Amino acid sequence: MAAPQQQQTPSTGTRLLHHTLPNGLQILGQQMPDLESISICFHVRTGARDEHDPALYGVSHFLEHMVFKGTAHRDAEQITLDFNTMGAEFNAFTSVEQTVYYARVLGEYLPRAVDLLSDMMRPRLDATDFDMERNVILEEIARSEDVPTSQAYRKLIATYFDGQSLAHEVLGTRESIRDLQVEQMRDYAARRYAANNLILSIAGNFDWQQLLDLAAEKCGDWRGGEQGRTAQPYLPAQPTARVIVKPNLKQQIMLLACPAVSFQDPDLYPAELAAMVLGDHTGSRLFWNIFQKGLAETAAASLSPFDHTGMLLTFISTTPDHAPGVLELVKAELKGMQDDGVHEDELRRAKDKLVSRVVLDGESAYSRMQDLAYTWLRENRLRTIEEEMEEIERVTIADIRRVLDRYPLTDRHVLLAYGPVEAAQLGVTAQSETESDDAAS
Repeated sequence: MAAPQQQQTPSTGTRLLHHTLPNGLQILGQQMPDLESISICFHVRTGARDEHDPALYGVSHFLEHMVFKGTAHRDAEQITLDFNTMGAEFNAFTSVEQTVYYARVLGEYLPRAVDLLSDMMRPRLDATDFDMERNVILEEIARSEDVPTSQAYRKLIATYFDGQSLAHEVLGTRESIRDLQVEQMRDYAARRYAANNLILSIAGNFDWQQLLDLAAEKCGDWRGGEQGRTAQPYLPAQPTARVIVKPNLKQQIMLLACPAVSFQDPDLYPAELAAMVLGDHTGSRLFWNIFQKGLAETAAASLSPFDHTGMLLTFISTTPDHAPGVLELVKAELKGMQDDGVHEDELRRAKDKLVSRVVLDGESAYSRMQDLAYTWLRENRLRTIEEEMEEIERVTIADIRRVLDRYPLTDRHVLLAYGPVEAAQLGVTAQSETESDDAAS
């Protein structure tokens, strides 16, 4: 068994720690001795992207619900009671690439938290509970269809990643959830919740050796299975525009996506800083030239890095009469940055904001708990706050120019317009799709 790895941060005295159990379970930790609490999670490297069989669409999210319904040792009521008797803040979330179960408790409850969370990672998946929870998922799908921004984003992702598993909706479809069988979920859980596809991550005030002993006791007999995923680089084949007309909607939502770096890419920070200069919610080009002038309720851009692919997403919400002009302004801003790059003063402001975000997140055990897992998956190492700040500060104008040349902001645009405005009014070459307010997606 490999010896646990330790790394000390110079300014705070906190330690970064890593160990691997013989079955492949990764254990990551950051000791933060000034805190009284711990944040601890199981990070499962599976999500909608890993649901390759159409019959399984939505199984990752459905499984997240079922994990709280009971284990061989606890029913749903006992799981909630055990969290409550620790005074825990607890929850879970599923995305296209991961599922995370977490709790925030006082450090003294470490043994109970590990016992409970590890037990939940082996849910009983009772058939009766499964059939009852199916209705909850179907209601969640129906509610999501009533949120225009959610609908627009989902349709953009489906258009941008057409034919790729990243296009899968986390909630699944009505048909897939209606037809899913509990045996299929049990098989998926056995494959994807394997020890070597999980990370146990913790940050806060805890004893490292105690954690290792607890993990060996509670998780040491877990079996290995599928690990990670086979993820290929992806670019849209060509520029695409899709206009969905919602006649009764009072706002016009427009999303414009173009290729960008993956989360493993060494140019991640230059790409992130460029996105902030373009469309950060405060002080960016889109903020001053569109939002601040009252032309849109929202005008922002953000980087969305995924496993071996990524995109830069611009999001606009405006009135129907402003929509055509605002779309042209957005395209002009993208072209302007592509042609001229960014200026030193813009880069400095973006660095200051990003460094501040890193430092503030670094004071949160919950944020550090998550970042440990993400950094491990990205770089196969742990990284101190100081190292992250140094990486940000090292970014130059030339680095951003390189990223813009690698992934031009004017190339392979995928536009999704969602609202009452027709394609012709937007000046877009596309066939408008009219969707009634009660249309199912």
